[in-house]
Amino acid sequence: MKKLVLILLVMAFVFLSCEDESDQALDTTQWKRETAPVLRDSIDGINYQVASDPHVFMENGTLNMIYTGDADGIPSIKLATGNALNNWTIEKTLLGSLGPSGLDIYKETGFYRKSSTGKHQIYYIGYNDEDAYESQIFLAEADELEGPYVQQDAPLVSKGLLAGKNVYSITSPSVVEHEGKLYMAFIGWNDSPENVTEVWIIGATSTDQGHSWSDFQLVDTRIGMEGQVTKTTDNRFIAVRTGEYEDKEAIFYSSALHPFGPWMEKEDPILIQAGAPFEKDQIIAPQIFIVPETGEEILFYTGADQSLGWWVMMARE
Repeated sequence: MKKLVLILLVMAFVFLSCEDESDQALDTTQWKRETAPVLRDSIDGINYQVASDPHVFMENGTLNMIYTGDADGIPSIKLATGNALNNWTIEKTLLGSLGPSGLDIYKETGFYRKSSTGKHQIYYIGYNDEDAYESQIFLAEADELEGPYVQQDAPLVSKGLLAGKNVYSITSPSVVEHEGKLYMAFIGWNDSPENVTEVWIIGATSTDQGHSWSDFQLVDTRIGMEGQVTKTTDNRFIAVRTGEYEDKEAIFYSSALHPFGPWMEKEDPILIQAGAPFEKDQIIAPQIFIVPETGEEILFYTGADQSLGWWVMMARE
């Protein structure tokens, strides 16, 4: 599922580290991680685990997480519920079967939002060949969080010419509302994983509750390596990304008053790859969840030992 994601890390880091001269460094300290994964998902019949790309949110007073897990040997979007931030139970697969487009056998990087009409929306990437990785953005909607979800019969955002760039593959959609308009940021690659030489962050806007998107443009939203954007209770925005720090991977934290920036990134990372056993190879796919009652910011992310699998990790400020 992510066997070549290190190439994306290098390219995304190169792009995102070229900060605007107006950016200001902000002081930070290391966040404190949980000592073990907060969610694991084993694949039946083999000694391997897949729980990645966590997106945590509250719905009807319940902690929920959608994530990428395995369903019948295929990466799919699954649901877990939590009775605490560090204690989760796997509930069901929300998006596993091939959609009507015929283009999304494999599904990853789900992003949940509830529309103003009450629809439960999941934005995700789909593709049919793990080596070619010609992924595009899809949308599925349901009347209830648990589904059933109706998948659109065509990609929501298709690969091709976007923001003046010939995009081969798309990953990591984030969708947030700002002043009555929806803003999406995602990552575009110029080629397959073995051959990629350029990576861009692309933005788009929607005025019809995310059913169509326009005004594609290059943006500075800091979401490299499957990071996500979170809107705060006081209408600011937080973005987290994986980047290179000395000889390790690390998670960096940025803030802005607009989804497309300008973004101010903290000079030092909020978390540095700890190594074995749970962060031996990677720390990717970070997201900030804000606890409604307290405003506390919680970091969820993916740790990996690629010989054993991926699992969801957690840290707090």
